Amino acid sequence: MNKKLLNLYAVAAFICSFVTAFSADAFFENINQFKLNNGLQVVVIEDHKAPIVKQMLFYKVGSINEAIGKGGLAHLLEHLMFRGTPRFPGQQFNQIMESNGAISNAFTSQDVTAYHQFFDVSRLDKMMELEADRMQNLQINNDDFLAERNIVFQERKQRIDNNPSAKFYEALKKVLWQNHPYNRQVTGEDSEILSLRLTDAEDFYRKYYVPDNAVLVLSGDITVEKAEELTKKYFGNIKSQNYVSDLSLPTLPQNYKASISMRLPDVKLGRMTNIYATPSYNLDKDKIYALEVLAEYMGGDKNSPFYQKLVIQDKKALDINVGYNPISRSYGVFEIGLIPTDIERDNLFLELDRAWNYALRKLDDEQLAMTKEKLLADLIYLEDNPEDIAELVGYIAAADVDLQELKNYEKGINQVTLKDVIAAVSYLQNEAPQVSGILYQLKGDRNE
Repeated sequence: MNKKLLNLYAVAAFICSFVTAFSADAFFENINQFKLNNGLQVVVIEDHKAPIVKQMLFYKVGSINEAIGKGGLAHLLEHLMFRGTPRFPGQQFNQIMESNGAISNAFTSQDVTAYHQFFDVSRLDKMMELEADRMQNLQINNDDFLAERNIVFQERKQRIDNNPSAKFYEALKKVLWQNHPYNRQVTGEDSEILSLRLTDAEDFYRKYYVPDNAVLVLSGDITVEKAEELTKKYFGNIKSQNYVSDLSLPTLPQNYKASISMRLPDVKLGRMTNIYATPSYNLDKDKIYALEVLAEYMGGDKNSPFYQKLVIQDKKALDINVGYNPISRSYGVFEIGLIPTDIERDNLFLELDRAWNYALRKLDDEQLAMTKEKLLADLIYLEDNPEDIAELVGYIAAADVDLQELKNYEKGINQVTLKDVIAAVSYLQNEAPQVSGILYQLKGDRNE
């Protein structure tokens, strides 16, 4: 089974690629939502071009919900959800999925845990039955628990401990988030994973895997009427737990600035990264549009003045990336990263600032209009892919962002002025909590 693990920034990269493709009213008309009596939120995205459906069940629980010392628990429970129920024990869930031609997977982030299947619409009843069953009847024995805990531990080793870029990125995030729950790594720490017990997973499951803490997304060849019929049939009898979140999301201090440098073995290419904690839909939605435009202008493609200056003209970098994610339960994230041609130069951040300011001087009304057009140009691709739409819309809903914001997106982008973009730059530089980092190759390492 190929499960994917997405931390906040991986989700950010995915989500931004589709949020920036959105353009409003016609598509929004195809999105409908309702709630069952037990609190389950259901979102239906009708697309009758092909007889296929994407089903995604988002639980509003991720690493930020883990208790101190219980890191990796949300991800571990994601694995355990495939271990069976009394009705479908052992590997039957996976076997039934395979026999029905369904593609099944799951992911955990800092904000959510999601389970998804892609299948022929004729299999919808069975897919929904299976998902509803494991919402309420998961059965974990100690052998399965220990086996999955070891898998999660080995994933941590492979993805983080043995990957210098990932270790560097993890260190940056820890410094940025301080005592905020986003400080907690989706993978957990080695010692935390090994300290987890079966009762931890069972308690976590009972608390968070409830209908009133979940969003079900159905995208594809399905009507709202059919969705209501089937969700009531399979999910409707699951009891509400009157779930109320006890999550505390503190405010980070403004003007907080920090920097780190690391030398690690097995570094083939050095890296530089600036990360900023920024407004999100949940914190200050009026500020997100200028940050979206700024990120697209600076890093949308290789024709951006920022890329052209650093990579093509001055040859100071092999590659750059600029991204922004405003969809989260707390802060958003703005990121600037590059792979320098010579990581050992002393003035790397100065060169980065020069290229950044050079690009800003190139931004005029014509460039702004072109950037907005690029942000709003790809609706056709979003409309034609029920899988991508389901993940985007589900993540928005699970982050407690009103889906009406999808309809507002085009208007928000079009209202951005040059003054707004410059104000966004000023905010990043002078107010947003931020961390700068640089990753070097360890002196004397065998890769030298």
